[in-house]
Amino acid sequence: MKISRTIVPLLLGATLLVLGGCSSDQTKQSGIHNMNMDMSMEPIKVELHWSPEEVVVNQKVTFEAVVTQENLAVDDAKEVLFEIVRKDDEEQKIELKGKLVGDGIYQAEGTLAKEGQYIVTSHVTARTQHSMPNKELSVKP
Repeated sequence: MKISRTIVPLLLGATLLVLGGCSSDQTKQSGIHNMNMDMSMEPIKVELHWSPEEVVVNQKVTFEAVVTQENLAVDDAKEVLFEIVRKDDEEQKIELKGKLVGDGIYQAEGTLAKEGQYIVTSHVTARTQHSMPNKELSVKP
């Protein structure tokens, strides 16, 4: 009988440890689940612009990405990158890192040394999403 009196408390203690560990994991998972629920699944929207609208060779151009989600400014993008590629020479490209200037607006400045047609792509990573809209840019002599 002494053996059973020793084994029963040990088994009871082991059972409580196992159950306690399971409930602890569920609490952690629940916290992660709630954190993800706070993050919107609405896609981010990116509007790509540049100024001046008509670009001339060697002229300073300001590239701009306006980032929103649910019509609210996104000021916490992890990365905003402007990629400018000449259409007839895709191996030569310029990459400009965008910086937040406020209200979901990210900007970068650059110049284009050759006339021609370019594709401007803004790569925006924000809130577990990635968006890369592009537009065609014509550079005049």
